[in-house]
Amino acid sequence: MTNLALDTSRQHSRPITNTRVASWLRRLAYFAFAGTVVLLPLRLRLVLVPRPSPPIYADYTDFLLFAADGLLLLTLGLWGLSLAMDSRSISAGPALLWAPIAGFMAVGGLSSAFSVDPALSLYHTVRLAALFALYLYVVNEIRSLKLLVWPVALQAGLQSVIAIGQLYAQRSLGLQLLGEHLLDPAWSGVSVVGAQGTRILRAYGLSDHPNLLGGTLTFALLLLIASYATGGRRSRWLLLAIAVSFAGLLATFSRAAWLGLAVGLLFLWLMLRRHEPGSERRLLFVFVIVEALVILFLLRYPGAVASRLGLADAFAVNPLESRSLSERGTLNAATNEVFAENALTGTGLGALPLALRARFPEFPFFYQPAHLTLLEAAAEIGLLGAGFYALALAAPWLALALRRERPAGQAWIAASAVLLAITVVGLFDYYPWLLNPGRLWQWLAWGWWAASFTAAGNGDA
Repeated sequence: MTNLALDTSRQHSRPITNTRVASWLRRLAYFAFAGTVVLLPLRLRLVLVPRPSPPIYADYTDFLLFAADGLLLLTLGLWGLSLAMDSRSISAGPALLWAPIAGFMAVGGLSSAFSVDPALSLYHTVRLAALFALYLYVVNEIRSLKLLVWPVALQAGLQSVIAIGQLYAQRSLGLQLLGEHLLDPAWSGVSVVGAQGTRILRAYGLSDHPNLLGGTLTFALLLLIASYATGGRRSRWLLLAIAVSFAGLLATFSRAAWLGLAVGLLFLWLMLRRHEPGSERRLLFVFVIVEALVILFLLRYPGAVASRLGLADAFAVNPLESRSLSERGTLNAATNEVFAENALTGTGLGALPLALRARFPEFPFFYQPAHLTLLEAAAEIGLLGAGFYALALAAPWLALALRRERPAGQAWIAASAVLLAITVVGLFDYYPWLLNPGRLWQWLAWGWWAASFTAAGNGDA
């Protein structure tokens, strides 16, 4: 009897031990995930395989491992071990979202067979697979807005402090070990705003470009504002993060990011008024802070803001702004030609700059992706893949139209606002489709939306 009792206790001790280990692994995975979010904007990276192809910017062709990638892989590894320890089932979220995502991923993978650079397309296919795993992690593990708020606030706050410092000093801050660009507004290739004969440096933070930083701060701000508007007294600390992040966003002079924030804030205002009574007063307080910062910024940089907004015919008479608009128009037109010639197969995932160089040996601008994500997707993975991608972008709004009477919830509203801003930015820039920070935000927001949509009582169907 004694031996039997001992055997029985051993049989019962194993699942208990496994469950505890799995719980610790999940906690460690969350902290690795939080680190991924904090490091998301950083351009700090390792060049795994240099693949120079001048005059194309090397980041479009090299195989890279970013700082955030390392923590993402750690997150997925720890989470995978936790799943193996306690054999939990996982959800993919609403089929309305995961099905088109799976569709454009599959088509993107197949595009390698037709790519102008098959190895590059396979590299991007592997990246999309990791992003889909991130999506699944968020759907299953990040069910509360609180789990996202603090890493996003830390991410945005750190980047904004550096951005504000760069704008004030009009140079880089000596943080090259963390990936900061060497910056001087007098140098060619550095992003600046021209105003009345003066070149004003746009803030980069630790990102690769002011537009990337601007988008990152816009998406973070919408999350932070939604959390503050629906939180209690303990959320008052978010006001400081919001104010600093908004100042950092202004320092980027990113028009697309500014527009994305404006549209996202309008959505938050309309939805929170309807579904979260009591949030209006807090939103109004945020708007007062935002308005005060805008006024101070306009007083300090009136000419630069006027140039970026096209006032006083700046888009025609300001050479920096007119060149920027001309470049985007030329790139979009050239990409449209490449798409028309490769509508069925595409040029290969991530391979559009190479396809542009092959199609247009003489080109007046740098070879880079089109500044419109849907056109970029169509050119790279063909019409079918772009159709799936368009459905993935539209899925949250189809769900809203089909299930308008279902409960919303603050997390769902915040996730929807971020997705809306990402879509707006994607009308003017390509980084939500191609570049690492934009992709991470896109897939993070998709996963967060799916988790919050399900948690709000809408099910997995």
